[in-house]
Amino acid sequence: MAIDPISESPFMERDFPPDALVDFLYTMHLIRAFDEAAERLYFAGKVHGTMHLCIGQEAVAVGAIAALRPDDYITSTHRGHGHAIAKGQDINAMMAELLGKETGVCRGRGGSMHMADLNLGSLGANGIVSGGMPLAVGAGLSIRLQGQDKVVLCFFGDGAANTGNFHESLNMAAIWGLPVVFLCENNQYAMSMSVHKALPIERIADRAAAYGMPGQTVDGMDVLAVYEVVKEAVERARRGEGPTLIEAITYRYKGHSKSDKQVYRTKEEVQSWMKRDPIPRYRTWLIEHGYLKEEEAQALEARAQATIDQAIAYAEESPEPDVSHLLQDVYADEPEVLAQPERVLPAWVRTTFGERTPISPPEGTRELSYAEALREAMRQAMQRDARVFLMGEDIGVYGGAFGVTLGLIDEFGPDRVRDTPISENTIVGASAGAALTGMRPITEIQFMDFITLAMEQTVLQAAKIRYMFGGKASVPMVIRMPGGSGTGAAAQHSESLEAWFVNVPGLKVVAPATPYDAKGLLLAAIADNNPVIFVEHKLLYRTKGFVPEEPYIVPLGRAAVRRPGKDVTIVAYSIMVPRAMEAAQRLAEEGVEAEVIDLRTLKPFDAETVIASVKRTGRALIVHEAPLPGGFGGEVAATIVQSEAFAYLEAPVLRLAGADVPIPYNRTLERAAVPQVEDIVDAARKLARLEV
Repeated sequence: MAIDPISESPFMERDFPPDALVDFLYTMHLIRAFDEAAERLYFAGKVHGTMHLCIGQEAVAVGAIAALRPDDYITSTHRGHGHAIAKGQDINAMMAELLGKETGVCRGRGGSMHMADLNLGSLGANGIVSGGMPLAVGAGLSIRLQGQDKVVLCFFGDGAANTGNFHESLNMAAIWGLPVVFLCENNQYAMSMSVHKALPIERIADRAAAYGMPGQTVDGMDVLAVYEVVKEAVERARRGEGPTLIEAITYRYKGHSKSDKQVYRTKEEVQSWMKRDPIPRYRTWLIEHGYLKEEEAQALEARAQATIDQAIAYAEESPEPDVSHLLQDVYADEPEVLAQPERVLPAWVRTTFGERTPISPPEGTRELSYAEALREAMRQAMQRDARVFLMGEDIGVYGGAFGVTLGLIDEFGPDRVRDTPISENTIVGASAGAALTGMRPITEIQFMDFITLAMEQTVLQAAKIRYMFGGKASVPMVIRMPGGSGTGAAAQHSESLEAWFVNVPGLKVVAPATPYDAKGLLLAAIADNNPVIFVEHKLLYRTKGFVPEEPYIVPLGRAAVRRPGKDVTIVAYSIMVPRAMEAAQRLAEEGVEAEVIDLRTLKPFDAETVIASVKRTGRALIVHEAPLPGGFGGEVAATIVQSEAFAYLEAPVLRLAGADVPIPYNRTLERAAVPQVEDIVDAARKLARLEV
């Protein structure tokens, strides 16, 4: 079979010694041998789930990563074995991961689609098409904010070029001039969809013009050509000249995944591409230029196969994960803080504010609004830690939709109070990428409703990264979001979605009701090493309360008894706390003493305080604004009836929540859609008089 000639690169021979040039061939052999072994192991029943092989695409990974420094970052794709190997990930650990073993690079938690090694700058393969692109933007932003000269190489496939992440990420990287090289591996098919059917243009690289960046197409079956093009883009990014879009034209010889019957292409098409196979092309080039002899080339291939055989043996002998460790590494928590949150400060607080930073100090006599308390928390964090920055829509001049960040841009500048385009998914993803690489971002989503546009990066990326990477990463970020009704904003700006996020492992959910807690809980959330959903009810922003001037924290996962009582327990959070307090006052005038519990955080959830209260009162009323079906009140109710408090109940647990209806515009209907003070009074009154 005739082999297409390879390009002549003026850079390759100048940039690398002969042994390094030979190593590129070895690495391509290693990648192919790994994927061929993976396929065999799959058919032998030793690989669980699925995999996506990159056989035929080896030149893109090797040529592109050769243009990087060891400390540069990459983000990868579900077809990422080649990227991982070229970046230097341990072959034994990769094979063990493929077999789901404890010695795997992600301890068997990630599998084929999620191999990562942050120590090597590999920010992980990604099972979501285009999922790594916002993360790459965030890593590029992190580089910029930390004053580093690193570069991010972002791999993605041709199918990703038609997603919102592609357009949002290229745009954001371009307007901020970030050091990101976007490398599209155009292997001709997004699963079964031909690139020619999916695009109205000839080349994906042509889309670069829309974002004011260079776009270039390269032969992805030619390792020298790939290196040359990526090297130029990397050098440009390192000089501070911004991102580049590169399209590498390549081909996968195998199907999309192991279930792919490949009915969308012919054997003749596959064979025609195999004539341009990158490995024999480069091997021939090395031999013709005197870098390698034929027998040396054969030995090189045999060495790669031996390495894979050794990795298989290692993986097969490695232990399975211990089921007792199932829950490890979902959260990046400090054990001593978990054990004594009222006494032990988080490490970030100790480092940032000092060992004597108070935990839940007295309120004092200084009065601030809820919004002012949030602003003060952010200001104090930013003053003490340069890694803390703000990102969101209109947060600079306008201070966000509700003016919470007003004035901070004057103090900290546009780099750290960073206005973004309307790109919610990439805003959250960039925050996650920045957090993954050393920053502590605080991201504002204008309205809680709009987090629906960012669910992929919130739920499938930020929440899962730590666990699926085997506990070897942390994502310390806060997503602030104004929620709730009462402003006449109608159905698309008034939702209460907090229960959604409670159901996502890896996320924490905070919902303060007072200015004091707003400041203390926000500083605690910034200190936390996990992604935290920080819910701020819009009607609370102007409420006032006593707030200490010094930095302090209120521990996550600790409820507060706002009002003691003996007749009924009212459990609430956010806007329902002041309503419950007013209701309790009215009830007291009728001789009913209600105890009001402010949950403050929904995850972690302080079940002990709730249970203790219900044991005292024998009755429980749970109130929240979100609709009743699937609301957090169901979790609280279940906790009560499944605990020792059940034996103390003198009446059924009662839930009072929003109607199962989108929030209406009409003032009267809007008010009727969610619990008001009089509703709480009526429900508690009836409950207090019930007998089992």
